[in-house]
Amino acid sequence: MLRDINEFPIDFMFGGAIAANQAEGGYGKDGKGASTADIQPYLPNADKKDLHFNNMDSKTLDDYINGDYYYPKREGVHFYDRYKEYIDKLAKMHCQTLRLSVAWTRIFPNGNDDKPNKKGLEFYDHLFQYMKEKNIKPIVTICHYETPLNLILHEGGWVNPKIIDWFYRYGKLIIDRYHQYVKYWIIINQINLIHLEAFASLGILSDKVYNYQQAKFQAIHHEFVASAKLTKYMHENYYGLKAGVMLADSTLSPATPKPADIKLTFKRNRMQYFYADVLLQGEYPKYALNYFKDNNIHINWTNNELELIRKNVADFLCVSYYYSNTIDASKDTMDPATFETNPYLTANEWGWAINPSGLYVCMSEYWDRYHVPMMIGENGFGFNDVLTPDNKIHDQYRIDYTRDHLKAILEAINDGADIFAYCSWAPFDIVSAGTAEMGKRYGFIYVNYDNYGKGDGELIEKDSFDWYRNIILSRGNDLFKN
Repeated sequence: MLRDINEFPIDFMFGGAIAANQAEGGYGKDGKGASTADIQPYLPNADKKDLHFNNMDSKTLDDYINGDYYYPKREGVHFYDRYKEYIDKLAKMHCQTLRLSVAWTRIFPNGNDDKPNKKGLEFYDHLFQYMKEKNIKPIVTICHYETPLNLILHEGGWVNPKIIDWFYRYGKLIIDRYHQYVKYWIIINQINLIHLEAFASLGILSDKVYNYQQAKFQAIHHEFVASAKLTKYMHENYYGLKAGVMLADSTLSPATPKPADIKLTFKRNRMQYFYADVLLQGEYPKYALNYFKDNNIHINWTNNELELIRKNVADFLCVSYYYSNTIDASKDTMDPATFETNPYLTANEWGWAINPSGLYVCMSEYWDRYHVPMMIGENGFGFNDVLTPDNKIHDQYRIDYTRDHLKAILEAINDGADIFAYCSWAPFDIVSAGTAEMGKRYGFIYVNYDNYGKGDGELIEKDSFDWYRNIILSRGNDLFKN
């Protein structure tokens, strides 16, 4: 029987995505240790377009640890204590999946402890069991910007090869414990985003390494090895489990048809594919080796590590997609921090330019390049929602954004791409990753906390809540209603 081209495949999963460090809270509770996220302050006067928690040195780190700040991610939205309320709302919306992360420091508070934290494991025991009762399948990210602070202060973060074994032990433990609940495992969140979230992802202090750029890629190599080790373990011990690599889509377009713009855009895009090329194709590509040589980057690796990577490639690709930018060769370079805004797109107040067609293009290109199953691990747009006097949020802008991006996904599927899930970021409001604020709201459910954690925490269904529920129930057909 042929599928209606206006409907998603019958096994396609609709859901949402959150990160433990942005939702759970429970800082220091039941033995949880400190992670990178727990020392990110809310800076109300910072530029909304500036990710101030990115490249970190010792002085700034010390100020953030010991300064007089409010740390929103220590509170989150109290998911740790209120998870049943949130899961009940998702079940009411008929969500079929929830991508979430396990907090490394809730399991091993220091990252390298001799024994796991029993209370931390019990929390996820209860969470996954409750999700099963509500027919919501978890997709789990093993490391989502939550490197234990202890491993940064005393071990140098991911640039230290010893972290591979500590991370492997943690990952192996939760795979063993939760394999009956979780089929899809994303090992490292947005592994390619080291130009925007280097400290959160890699835990490197720029003044503690000789060559900062080299240290980043050395740390990435260690994440490659750790990913391959866990992929090997899954494949050898649990039939049917799937290991995923995740990219934050950074596909660029040339600012003009000038040959220089086209060439630089091509080379920049290829370097964002590099991370998935290694983990999905099993080797360092020649263009990346040339890039390292041209930039005086020398990565230490062993033949055994390269062989491990070669033999244990990931099973699927997870993509986060929010916005797109362009490249002007007269201004930009191979530095991924350089790019231009697209004058033909509309941006929100955080500078994110809406481009649904870019999602169709990138997912189609990933499919053509890799031919592995894919999922949307994050897609959403931050808005400053206004709560009306009658406790409503009329968020037609969120409905429009989600509708247009789901149409783009369906178009890619109809052109042959194997996409098995869509996880909206986030199904309920959580603390922003980049700016640590609540005011940048993504959810279909309003969570009544402000930027300082004040409020009664009421969960209020936005207009988009009913809309998304109807999209799920219609398998996408309602996307084409007026």
